[in-house]
Amino acid sequence: MDDRLALVHILETATSQDPTQVSQAEESLKVLVAKPNFHAMLFDIFADRSISTQIRWMAAITLKNGVDKYWKRSALHPIKREEKDLVRPRLFTMLDESNPLVALQYCLVVSKIARWEFPRVWPDFVEEILTQIRAIASDQTSPAVRRNTMEHNALYILHLFIKKLSARTLALERQALRQATPHIFSVLAPIYVERIAQFHTVIVHNGSKIEGNAVFFEQSYPLLKSIRYCIKVLRRLWVFGYENIENADEVAQSFYMASIGHQAGFFDVFRSLALSSSHVPDDYLLVLRKIVILYGKMYLDFQKYHAVRFITVPCVKQMLQWYWQQISIEGPRLVAPLDDPDSAQEPVLEPLLIQGLELYKNVVKNFFYAANDNGEMDDEVKSCRQVIDGDILTPDFVEKMAELLMYYYIPLKPKDLERWQDDPEGWMADEESDYWNFDVRRCAEHLFVDLVNQKRDQVAPLLSNLFMQPENMESRALSPTEQYYQREGRYAALGLCANDLYDYVDFCQWLKTHHIPDSPMDIAKWRIAWLIGKWVVVKFPVKERPNAYELLLRLVQLNGSLVVQIEALSSLMHCIDDWDFDPEQFAPYLQATFEAIASMLSKVSMPESRMRIVNFLSSIVQRMQREIVPYAESMIQLIPSLWQSAAGENMYQISIMVLVTKLIEALGSQSTNLQSFAAPLVRYSTDLNNAAHVYLFEDGIELWLTLVRNATALDSSTIELLQLLPQLLQYSTETLRKILKVVEGYMLIDGPGVFQHSGPPIIDALHSLVTDNTLAIRATAAGYSTLNIIVQCVPPEISGQAIIDSGILWTAFKFVLEKKEAALALVHHAVFLSRVAVHYPQLFREFILSQTVEAAGIFTQNWVELFDDIGNVAQRRLFALSFAVAIATTNDGVLKALPLMMPLWNDIMSDTGASLVYFSDVDDDMPDDYGEVMVAENARRRKLLSDDPAHKFDIKQVLSDSMKECERLNGADRFHHIIAQVNACDLEDFKNQLN
Repeated sequence: MDDRLALVHILETATSQDPTQVSQAEESLKVLVAKPNFHAMLFDIFADRSISTQIRWMAAITLKNGVDKYWKRSALHPIKREEKDLVRPRLFTMLDESNPLVALQYCLVVSKIARWEFPRVWPDFVEEILTQIRAIASDQTSPAVRRNTMEHNALYILHLFIKKLSARTLALERQALRQATPHIFSVLAPIYVERIAQFHTVIVHNGSKIEGNAVFFEQSYPLLKSIRYCIKVLRRLWVFGYENIENADEVAQSFYMASIGHQAGFFDVFRSLALSSSHVPDDYLLVLRKIVILYGKMYLDFQKYHAVRFITVPCVKQMLQWYWQQISIEGPRLVAPLDDPDSAQEPVLEPLLIQGLELYKNVVKNFFYAANDNGEMDDEVKSCRQVIDGDILTPDFVEKMAELLMYYYIPLKPKDLERWQDDPEGWMADEESDYWNFDVRRCAEHLFVDLVNQKRDQVAPLLSNLFMQPENMESRALSPTEQYYQREGRYAALGLCANDLYDYVDFCQWLKTHHIPDSPMDIAKWRIAWLIGKWVVVKFPVKERPNAYELLLRLVQLNGSLVVQIEALSSLMHCIDDWDFDPEQFAPYLQATFEAIASMLSKVSMPESRMRIVNFLSSIVQRMQREIVPYAESMIQLIPSLWQSAAGENMYQISIMVLVTKLIEALGSQSTNLQSFAAPLVRYSTDLNNAAHVYLFEDGIELWLTLVRNATALDSSTIELLQLLPQLLQYSTETLRKILKVVEGYMLIDGPGVFQHSGPPIIDALHSLVTDNTLAIRATAAGYSTLNIIVQCVPPEISGQAIIDSGILWTAFKFVLEKKEAALALVHHAVFLSRVAVHYPQLFREFILSQTVEAAGIFTQNWVELFDDIGNVAQRRLFALSFAVAIATTNDGVLKALPLMMPLWNDIMSDTGASLVYFSDVDDDMPDDYGEVMVAENARRRKLLSDDPAHKFDIKQVLSDSMKECERLNGADRFHHIIAQVNACDLEDFKNQLN
């Protein structure tokens, strides 16, 4: 008892308005969760109606959360089976809970427990809940209020349970749902029919005078709630409860067939109440609205998951005709005179229109109703096509549908202009979003496009004739409002269906004869800009493009609606992004374009709008290449203010960095003076201590790499970025290769200077990288590739001691010495040692001499044996040169390998090496030249390649000098003794090739 009172007190504290007390209560509840019978005690408190509602509500919420987390056996502190047995038998004892807040939590608790335990632990749940529902429905003795409450709670529990169960994919649960479906239908369908009959009786009893009738609302509201809950359950069972819907039992079939008429009846009641001037309770209209929409949801789900059966069911024509009737009635109500935009009426039920349009869209164009790639149809598809073409989409109906959509649904309305004035940027963002099935006009646009696409031969010629008519012919007998909507509808259709009308309409000719209309509204101007953007990617000859550029720039420069200017700029971007774009043709319009962009940036405020303009700038820079050089300074001046406005907007910041990257690429070697400008962006985006690096890192590295590749020299701001590299080299991500390329880029520009500034920490970081066995071999290869470039670019007197101190030379030596890894991995260590031997011969000889004779001998033998595992010609030559360096020693361990080296030298000198696999000496990651300008780093890499000893040195001369040096160091007698160990044929071949 004491524990129960303590828990009640904690729950009471949790309902406090004091955040401190609430936090303390939450901590106490977390401690109590692990105690036995905690959740059973919560149920006791929740079920005790002598306790205040607030405490009971908090107990129910806590119990619901506990069931979610701990009812599963795999949870951290799972509820014991004994405790579950205390809770489960009492679950249906609270069906008469009347408080809405507490009842909601109670229903959630029961449904969640059933979700975890059905069908394995609690296989009788469905039967038990149906027994409760059946008993409540037949109870004539209990008060009506209590009976209605119990019925609503029981039905809502069943709805929550079926909703979760129908989303399950496990075979056992799907099978359990299918087995339970007929039984649930047999219980709920009669209750559903009975409640509808009772609702009709109430209407008749009130003499059809329901507007403002409080008695009617009071009597019928509980019936509507029961009907709604029944539909919520039955609609999911109809869609998901049958594997083959044609095998559904008669009760289910009857429910679906009758739903068409029921929906129409409920909508008539809703319409009369919604349009009446009498007071109607909001919750009453809401439940009627939800009932009507639920039927539509059932039809859409049925169409989605049983497309063939949806068409072949006998009532489909009746259902679609009813929807089209509502669409036809509501269409004229949507339009308003130009001088009185407020007279346009809102749809009685907009979601109903959207559902109807979407149903027709899925009939007009659906994979399940189309022939296969060979033009063949199976029997099911043929039967569907017969119904669609013969009963639904008849030729007359298709024309009427196209006309209704074009003149009433897809035109922009005068109220759109009001939205432009209130929030032009928000309106544009909504237009470009993908949520078309939440808006009547955009849903109608998608239906219209699919209709023209699927019925092109019938509809396209009709549209073509309308488009090519002179505007003065269409306006003779029409009012200004009718003229506007017909013209706007045709303009919208012309742009939406550009992909299907390109063979029927000469858009360029049409554009010449249909100038920007003189309209008090900006919608027509917006349409012209929008049309150009739609057609330029479909059919717009290159020679006609200047007309489009001039017209769009004129629209951008007009002192009118911001939406018109944004759309004109967007269409101009489509022109530039098009495959047939000609940079030379657009060059005369660059000045006006940049002026328009600068002006637009000062007018827009939303980050999305600014980002769109910045992306447009990036496209211009990328497509125009060197043509933008004269305007680079103006663009650079815009970026600081853009970056400041992008604070906290990561996607916007990325677009700015992409713009700077492309600008540097376009400027090439002239971008060197941009280093002080770009370096802060690089630092901000690649600083691992900055939270924004999670979003900006990759683009920051790309900017850094582009900056270094195009630089001809390094300024202080770029040099200071070097301090970031050691930490970044340990940041093992997909950008590691680019980070290594940044290091290489620095070394290629000024190896000695860069190494003196940050060489040792970079070498240490690279050492950690190549010894990290958690990385792939290619990461080790990339790390050694960077080390090789450092060795090539930095003289030994600057870098030699740092390389020794880092231990990397010893690491590579040890890998080859121990030979514990595969040859594919060992080759990279060996190539690095060969590179050091060739470029730092004195350092390498001293390092080898510091090893024992035995270790040097094993190492040299393993080193030489790796020669056959190298396929790259330059690396093979590098190996041969490094062997020549190695023999200029008195170390017996090294000299013992001379017999192994001799045949390899012979192969290299004769150019008939054992390997027939050859690779390019050019770096695969080397950037392409940008336009006609060579990327500065390309030239540096080519020079590095041409200076590489593997290409530059005469190997015969090197070998001859090395043999002489070996003889000098060891003396003639000892040298001849060493040479005597070489195979006579190999030695003879060697002498012949040297001579």
